[in-house]
Amino acid sequence: MIKVVGLGLKDGDLSLKGAVAIDNADKVIVKTALTDTYKFFTEENIPHETLDGFYESSEDFDDLDSNIAKFLLSLKDKNIVYCVNGNGADDRSVIKLKECCEVEIIAGVSRELSVLERHPHTSIVKVSAYDIAGDRAFSYDKTLPLVICDIDNAYIASEVKEILARVVGEECDITFFKGEQEIVIPAYELDRQVDFNYECGVYVSPFEITDKQEYNFCDLLRIMFKLRGKNGCEWDKAQTHESIRKNLIEEAYELVEAIDNQDIDNIIEEAGDVILQGVFHAVIGEDEGEFNSNEVLTHLCNKLVTRHTHIFGDVVANNADEALMAWEAAKAKEKSQSDLVSKIEGVAKALPSLQKAAKYQKYLTKIGMDFENISQIKDKIAEELQEVLSANTDNIEMECGDLLFAVVNLLRFLKVDGEVALNKSCAKFECRVKYMQKKCDENNLKLNELTAEQQESLWQEAKENEDCRY
Repeated sequence: MIKVVGLGLKDGDLSLKGAVAIDNADKVIVKTALTDTYKFFTEENIPHETLDGFYESSEDFDDLDSNIAKFLLSLKDKNIVYCVNGNGADDRSVIKLKECCEVEIIAGVSRELSVLERHPHTSIVKVSAYDIAGDRAFSYDKTLPLVICDIDNAYIASEVKEILARVVGEECDITFFKGEQEIVIPAYELDRQVDFNYECGVYVSPFEITDKQEYNFCDLLRIMFKLRGKNGCEWDKAQTHESIRKNLIEEAYELVEAIDNQDIDNIIEEAGDVILQGVFHAVIGEDEGEFNSNEVLTHLCNKLVTRHTHIFGDVVANNADEALMAWEAAKAKEKSQSDLVSKIEGVAKALPSLQKAAKYQKYLTKIGMDFENISQIKDKIAEELQEVLSANTDNIEMECGDLLFAVVNLLRFLKVDGEVALNKSCAKFECRVKYMQKKCDENNLKLNELTAEQQESLWQEAKENEDCRY
């Protein structure tokens, strides 16, 4: 076992327990002599070895810490004490060492303490820059102060800058510290600082919920709990799963419309509204003691892991079609859908009818029940159309449904989503009617007073209009 002693931030920070461990060691290794805490070893004439040579031979700091860990593991001495700056537990070479062997840590003063002494808080969020570099999902509770340590080179500073720009905004003021020195800068200037070293990091002050430039999922939950809390919004407090059920459908269609229009700003807004509906139900569930947001997220994440067997398991998928097959196989296994009936019963009853019909037909194809070509589908549509035309009032609704079901088969064969196609046709129809009305208004005419020939002429003109073709 290797003992790690945290030397603290500056000369005099070493604890009595740490000093005793160093004195009793068979071999003392000091990570670097280029710190104020190193004075202890020279002043007390402690036999030791420094690892500064690893800094020159390593490609980067990650490589440095890996090389140091390998070196320490290669030593044969029984009682080794490895001394690092800071509290010991947050040194990255120690973290790598702990992955391979048993380590006892005698803690010293943490590297962020000097900052927190000047910015006291009872709770903080502390992370290493190396742990969050490149992490697009990094987030934290911004009602707490954030300390990011280990910003020891310009590349890591650039990575942290990108993360801060996303989570708090690039114009947000942050405190850049180097040991006990600190300066307030906007986040976008972080990688423009000079002489980075192991003492460098940033401190981000906590935010009031109304002062934030950027929000995250935690903020959304906090806002929703406030809205439904004792002094919250009376409308939000009155809602139930049933009362907001229709909102999800409306918001989903508004997002689809934004996507169809390729309106990025609107996609951002409508995607947020769709997310809100899921969170709203989670908060209602927690208020009612039914379930909470963690259960919702846990179920979702478990499903993403267990159904992506080609990513998190041993299934091989070389293209999108094979990936979809892997997903569907995992889903069928999870839901015990071993036959056609169980799969058909698993289709959501609330789905729009066109989508439901397409799903039913997809499952039929899995057991070989499908048309061989488009010609057969055309014959089926013609057959169903004839039955509609000859139907009586008692069965005409059913026959019309059969006709639509046959048309969905054609759409499926052509790889066209019926809901999307019909929505586009409706939008095109709306555009052409608006065009006709506009032309009538320009000529002081009333659309409903035009002759059939005039209306048809205007309709054909609308069809030729560039904005109404698609």
